[in-house]
Amino acid sequence: MKKGIKTPIKDNKKEISRDARILFSYSISHLQYKDKIRFYYALKGRDGKSGILNQPKITQVAKSVILVPLELDKEFQEFFQHWNCKFKRIKVRLEDE
Repeated sequence: MKKGIKTPIKDNKKEISRDARILFSYSISHLQYKDKIRFYYALKGRDGKSGILNQPKITQVAKSVILVPLELDKEFQEFFQHWNCKFKRIKVRLEDE
């Protein structure tokens, strides 16, 4: 496999790779404009305050796609639920060549 290719992790495996991540995709189309701004402030930070993305090993892959470590899975689920965002999550594993 090429470096950086993501492959799904089977839930029935007892041992999860330390390179396992959760890929979140989300939608904020239901939010009003002012709430979208507030959402992005909470996500990325503002005025020197850290957003939820300012943690180690978090990568924003695309506009509405975030790759997070397994240990932050619950925190991100709660974040999206707080904002009533529809989201999908997929367990993936990063592999080196």
